[in-house]
Amino acid sequence: MMTASLFGMLNIFIYLGIIVFGIYFLLTILKLSKQRNEYLKHIREELKKSNDKN
Repeated sequence: MMTASLFGMLNIFIYLGIIVFGIYFLLTILKLSKQRNEYLKHIREELKKSNDKN
């Protein structure tokens, strides 16, 4: 009886771990996308400055 409840608790922890990892993964992807967009925005501004001088 006791081992069945331990396996139930283990399943809950596994599912929570999967959910937490999924949220962490999504937040990391969003952060990296934001950084990439900032970098591309910087490049765009530099190109605009370069074209305006010519």
